[in-house]
Amino acid sequence: MKPYYLDDWVTIYHGDCREIMPQLDVKVDLIPTSPPYNCRKAYPSGDELPWPVWYAQMKETIKLCYDILQVGGVLAINLPGVVRWQSEHSHSNSWGDFDPDYKTHRNGEKVIGKGRVEPIGFEIYLHMRKIDSHVREPIIWVKGSEGNAICSDYRMGCDSDPYMRPAHEMILLGSKGRWFHRGGTGRRGRDAVPFMDYTKDVWFITPESDSDHPTVYPKELPMRLIKLFTHAEDSIILDPFFGRGSTGLASKEAGRHCIGIEIEEKYCEISAKRCSQQVMELSK
Repeated sequence: MKPYYLDDWVTIYHGDCREIMPQLDVKVDLIPTSPPYNCRKAYPSGDELPWPVWYAQMKETIKLCYDILQVGGVLAINLPGVVRWQSEHSHSNSWGDFDPDYKTHRNGEKVIGKGRVEPIGFEIYLHMRKIDSHVREPIIWVKGSEGNAICSDYRMGCDSDPYMRPAHEMILLGSKGRWFHRGGTGRRGRDAVPFMDYTKDVWFITPESDSDHPTVYPKELPMRLIKLFTHAEDSIILDPFFGRGSTGLASKEAGRHCIGIEIEEKYCEISAKRCSQQVMELSK
């Protein structure tokens, strides 16, 4: 299996993570990742599946993630708690709360049939717990600074049925086999764990944007996770939905080796370019 890109710190593979992970002869310490949410984002290969298919693919991927983790390793999945109803979704009738008899209106026309939310974050968290009971406290990522949560959706519903507009996502955490990871000292207290803001279960991190990618994973997210959950110098990070390579950049900056897997060749090219540029920056 030939890498798409390779340097001293980052290895990128192009392909489906469910096919590539079983071929990796390695155990990793941390898997920080953010999969597609099945909410019609403009990925080259699309982002619309029937919800049972999406869940089946995610559950297969999560099982493979636990297989490749070290004992004590951590899986960290960034997902929204819910995906809100999208009337244009090609598989709208597969939403878990779809009511085929619900009378409503859309774009000035009367229609029948509606769902509201698909609770993907909650469903995946419960599935992680079924695989391994060592789930950790989830983190709420508020998009913006404290007191200024950013919300890009202005649909508020009506006074008799208001919508809760999304301004946060979750980071679901689960450990393999035990809660403590390798390489730490085991000491307790604020001097031993100096990242006081990191250990709060709410993180205020401003989202990033990129015209070349519809959903940018801010580098600050994997960076905090790397600092919290990897202490051994030979720790290996894996991101099975590598995207534009934010996890690779954070790993390299933290002095950790990283494996990235990305199914879209366009994003492999972008992430390889970003990682190679950081090599030059670090060598100055």
